Amino acid sequence: MQTEIKNKITQVNSFIDEAFNPAYVSTFQLIIQISIDNILVAVNERGGNKYIAFENYTFQNVYNFDGVADLLDTLSKESKLIKHKYKSAVCIIVNNLSTLVPNALFDEDRVKMYLKFNAELQGDEMVLVDNLKSMDSKNVFALPLSIKSKLDYLFSNIKYHHASSALIDTLVLQNKNQTGKKLFLHVQPSHFEAVTIDGKQLLFYNTFNYHSAEDFVYYLLFVCEQLQLNPETIDVILLGEIERNSTIYTLTQKYIRKLKFGERNDGAQYSYQLQTLPTHYYFTLFNNYYI
Repeated sequence: MQTEIKNKITQVNSFIDEAFNPAYVSTFQLIIQISIDNILVAVNERGGNKYIAFENYTFQNVYNFDGVADLLDTLSKESKLIKHKYKSAVCIIVNNLSTLVPNALFDEDRVKMYLKFNAELQGDEMVLVDNLKSMDSKNVFALPLSIKSKLDYLFSNIKYHHASSALIDTLVLQNKNQTGKKLFLHVQPSHFEAVTIDGKQLLFYNTFNYHSAEDFVYYLLFVCEQLQLNPETIDVILLGEIERNSTIYTLTQKYIRKLKFGERNDGAQYSYQLQTLPTHYYFTLFNNYYI
């Protein structure tokens, strides 16, 4: 069984700076981002807000978070980063089980009810809340209990957040002094998030699953139509794991005139190895949201 699990895991990247000394991990912060497509791991040297290590693992034939939780046992032994005890640890969960609630309407006793309006819960999730820093709202989200139980065992001081909280908060704060509507597309292996911002106002957020470049463009144009955004004039900024020579980028270029790549939060520093990564990659992992 152990061999079967190992065969499902592929390490895509591993960048570990000389500054990563296991003797000093008690002063570092671990950030682990979990989806059903991959697990991303980063280590931040908090004194200088510098990222000094990164690992990226992808999965084969894993279709739910229970399957991902099974892989965590193996990964905690194989990873050069996860097995240590850190000063603090953060888990970023990536799923479509989240919803925004204005503070004026928020009631702590009704968090599960809020989430059920927009998501179908399986019954084996814990409902948690992120307080958005950029707006007067909460982000209510579901955390699979299978993931929580594994990580609580590995890290006694771990905190949980939803990936959309970092995405929305970072984009709104980055653009608060600008004017004009912008459409941000945060691209992941099997889904993308669309975020529309006008200055410091969040106008739209949603997640779309896709299986092909044609799916991607269809949902993109659907968003433009629903929000009355002109594909000829709207600024569309790409974030996440998308390459310039990809089929998605090539096809999107045919429909969107003002298309460009964004950048991660520039408040952090990166070791020389991590500086080789494209600056629009791993947007929800590499920023100051959790520091």
